[in-house]
Amino acid sequence: MSKFADESQVVLAAILDQSQDCILLLSPAGDVEYMNRNARLALEVDDFEQVAGSPWFECWPEDTRKNFIDSHDKAVRGQRSRFEVFSPGTVAHPHWWDTGVAPVYDGAGKLVHVLVTMRDVTDYMNRRLNDQIRREEAEREAGFAEDVAREMRHRLKNQLAVVGSVAKLLARHSETASEMSEKFESKLMALARAQDLLTVHREEPIPAGEALSQVLGASGAGEAIEVLSIPKVRLGDDAVQQLALILGELQTNSLKYGALREGKGKITLSGEMQGRSLRLHWHEDTGLEFSPPENSGAGFKLLERLGSTGDGKGQIEWHRSGPSTTFYLRTLPESTAGVTG
Repeated sequence: MSKFADESQVVLAAILDQSQDCILLLSPAGDVEYMNRNARLALEVDDFEQVAGSPWFECWPEDTRKNFIDSHDKAVRGQRSRFEVFSPGTVAHPHWWDTGVAPVYDGAGKLVHVLVTMRDVTDYMNRRLNDQIRREEAEREAGFAEDVAREMRHRLKNQLAVVGSVAKLLARHSETASEMSEKFESKLMALARAQDLLTVHREEPIPAGEALSQVLGASGAGEAIEVLSIPKVRLGDDAVQQLALILGELQTNSLKYGALREGKGKITLSGEMQGRSLRLHWHEDTGLEFSPPENSGAGFKLLERLGSTGDGKGQIEWHRSGPSTTFYLRTLPESTAGVTG
């Protein structure tokens, strides 16, 4: 009988060593009694005698030991448990383990061992984590796309309102369809430049000084205009569009009749805060005797309308050497004032 029992143990150990799972037996006190071959490899145990009789939880990193202590306590009380745990390893590659812990009783119903089985689920967990990451990225991208679409609808609505207002104004102050078409085209080009500027800076509102520099630079006449001190404030989309339209109109008039016509004149542009608005002053000196126009055209009406806020009304004044224009743009409430050259 003893010989048969010894042979049975050898056969059982051989069978357990062929299992793809890690199989361990613990004492009711939680000490290691047996490990099959896969368990020794997974836990990087070269010599079983070195861990035999030692507490089971000591084989694991401190941040995972509670899982094993709690599951062993449940097994002692006759309960089964199952959990997933990550093992960083010291020699082998990191692993995720699907771990089951259960009590083992003898014929008399006495607890004699605690059985631990661990299955390597690293590939499955990695796929699950990757799927979760992809889902989160897809959700972020979908949310971003929705935000962009909402923003584009808002901008398009504002843009159409501006275009409609400009078209009505030009229609009232144009004698022919050809004249209106020419004026309307120039205004659309100015708005297009503003849209380019807004696209580049869509992450945050653009500083007024940078908006001035880029709008003037895009027109090709920026070098002839000296920009003086400009408060450190930021402009919203509507204000940038108004700025592009107003500066486009001022430059067009200057090229036709003012300081830019002969290339000898001088233009200065300065700004200061008035209430919550940015007050900008465009001053031209043609270097010649200057006669103001007899009638105010659509351009002047456009300047007065677009260049007015609750803090001031856009206006044009005439002096001996050229026009002087003052206009206002709303700044964002969180803007902070200071001055930059």
